[in-house]
Amino acid sequence: MEISNLILIVIAHSVVFGAACYFIGAQREIGPIAGAFLGLILGTIGLIIVLCSARKQSIPITDQLRMYKSMFDTGTISEAEYNHLKGRLFERA
Repeated sequence: MEISNLILIVIAHSVVFGAACYFIGAQREIGPIAGAFLGLILGTIGLIIVLCSARKQSIPITDQLRMYKSMFDTGTISEAEYNHLKGRLFERA
């Protein structure tokens, strides 16, 4: 096997694992950039690390909206901040 073929295999391996870890990391606390970095550098070991990382805690939209409303009612945040947070919440949904 020639060196150029070996280099191509290593690059393809890194790209595949980097992409897989990017998408898996986006759903985890580790994040997509760190996941992609681990996949690119460590390959299979990086994939295992990303899969072992904690999943993101997802709070239902109704609970988040209720929390923002209670913060607004108690005066913790202003009306502008409340509207901004509410808008960002609906953009993500």
